[in-house]
Amino acid sequence: MAADWKPSPVIKIYEALGAVADGRVEIDGDTARVASSDKAKTYDVRHDPAAGSITANDNGSYWQGYLGYPGIAYLMERGVIAYDGGLAEELAGVPWKELATRYRNDWAKVEQHVRDDLSGRGVDLDRFDAGLAEIAGQLEKLALTKLSPRLRPPK
Repeated sequence: MAADWKPSPVIKIYEALGAVADGRVEIDGDTARVASSDKAKTYDVRHDPAAGSITANDNGSYWQGYLGYPGIAYLMERGVIAYDGGLAEELAGVPWKELATRYRNDWAKVEQHVRDDLSGRGVDLDRFDAGLAEIAGQLEKLALTKLSPRLRPPK
């Protein structure tokens, strides 16, 4: 029996939208390569639509048990998850790795930084949050399971 994914933290949906907006998702059939925001790493995503399973080798997917941003970005790019392209554009160019380093991987602080930036640029955060909730709901409804074998994260 395949294991279920834990719910993905909302910050991973922000990151996925950013990856899509930045054109960092390279799809090849049921697989993809997703570049990190600083382009230092590339993550592999594999999907078995018939089995309803997916795997990715980012740290969140591998170590934490939730589908990380590369897997979510793949699902968006493939059209499995619908999203507002305007939301993605607002997250284009966010230096996630740099922010994670600056805030010592305190994702609540990273999220607050990004929200402050969005707000400062006049983004309607209520609309933004509704879009994130919509994506999270679709992800939950897919009820994807973990696809084996798992690949270790890149060094």
